[in-house]
Amino acid sequence: MRVSITDVARRAQVSIATVSRVINQNDYVAPETRKIVEAAIKKTGYHLPQHHLANHTKNKIIEVILPSVTNPLYAKFYQEIERNLAAENYSSLLKIDNDPTHTLEPYLTALKKGKIAGIITSSNLPISDQNASNLLPIVSFDRHLNKVTVLKCNNLDGDYKIAQKVLSLGKKNILILSGNRADLYPLNDRLKGMLSVFNHYKVSVKTTYIDFESSMMVKKIQIAQIIDSPKFDAICCTDDVTALLVKQHTDEMNYHPLITGFDGTDFIHSFFPELITVKQPIEDITKLMCDILIKKIHHPSKHFESEYIFPVTLLD
Repeated sequence: MRVSITDVARRAQVSIATVSRVINQNDYVAPETRKIVEAAIKKTGYHLPQHHLANHTKNKIIEVILPSVTNPLYAKFYQEIERNLAAENYSSLLKIDNDPTHTLEPYLTALKKGKIAGIITSSNLPISDQNASNLLPIVSFDRHLNKVTVLKCNNLDGDYKIAQKVLSLGKKNILILSGNRADLYPLNDRLKGMLSVFNHYKVSVKTTYIDFESSMMVKKIQIAQIIDSPKFDAICCTDDVTALLVKQHTDEMNYHPLITGFDGTDFIHSFFPELITVKQPIEDITKLMCDILIKKIHHPSKHFESEYIFPVTLLD
């Protein structure tokens, strides 16, 4: 027997109008009530009617929101997203947005109006409790957002492996250099992985950062201010671009510490083949990401895990 909106309302113990507001993402619904209705939709197996799906399925444009494309990782990420979407007859619209004052709300408005079919994001643009919903066709890469499925590599294990490699090479005076202040406040998994190893073995560690938003020239100046003498025997960077900038600077100083990165893109490897880094499985991540998003577009009530974590490979 086909489940109706009345069945959902009865299970959630709310009115049909409230269920309709949750499904159509219009008008205000209290966050707690929204959670109850969404749970009822999943438990009853309710399928949204075709006229509701039409707004999203007739428009086959996916908005892809990235913090940058200057990092080769994001360039590779977008290339793979574009390829996977094209295979399913979807097109992608790239938007660079990492403004800390912005939110995801304008993109949600475009989604609700049917201007786009779905959203893929890797920017830290928050979603309010009022607008967050597991039913929305949104997926995130490496960013935890309210009620959004996130796909990421195992950052903790990746930099745990980096730290173990650094210590195996006899390094004892270490600088951890983050490519983003946000990595430190709160401490992200990459730094946690390294610090758990270094602190356990009681080696000397200093942690600092450069500004993600700055131009390459400003980043080079910041690195020169941080590394003004050959006092570290290892410099562990949280991304490969920062590692490459560090190498350029230390080479100019005729100073050659061990340098490590994170991401493992072919582009950086061509410039810095000896870099010890962690390779993210971008092809696998983007393939599953597009699969999940398209399923969310056509089957909004289908259940997905809140987080998918992929293994990483140490390149040494």
